[in-house]
Amino acid sequence: MDRLNQILIDIDEKKKIINSKLATINFFKLISKTLKAGDIVFLQGALGVGKTFCASIIIKELTGDISVSSPTFNLVQTYYVKKKLEIWHCDFYRLNDPSEVNEIGVFDNINEKIILIEWPKFNHIFDFNPLIIEIEFGIKNNGRNFIFNLSPEWIERMKYLI
Repeated sequence: MDRLNQILIDIDEKKKIINSKLATINFFKLISKTLKAGDIVFLQGALGVGKTFCASIIIKELTGDISVSSPTFNLVQTYYVKKKLEIWHCDFYRLNDPSEVNEIGVFDNINEKIILIEWPKFNHIFDFNPLIIEIEFGIKNNGRNFIFNLSPEWIERMKYLI
């Protein structure tokens, strides 16, 4: 656990490097513990960098050991934590217009869901105070760099994990 705390201790620096799959899993399990209804997490990064992998860790931690699939073709996959809390796993890669986000109802009843969005590419969705995580390939694809864009509220919530 000390190694995980070390990852989070300097969260104000906004960039963390994680060099193993296990550390990535443990790190995103910790993030899942901070999430509550109404939260939005943006996962950004290149194709194949692990956005869906990171989202699946959060989903499995909150719902149990279930099968998580990429929402690339369906745009949205929904999972249930309890009767009144849903997790919406979204992929906006194929969307071309901001109005399409409204058409699929992602932000309807926002206080009853946690929303994980891959490829968040429309400016108006940044108004919801998301936890923004940019994922980059590490040197020679070994490990990943995680860059955070955190509001003061998210800085406080992330420090709570320590």
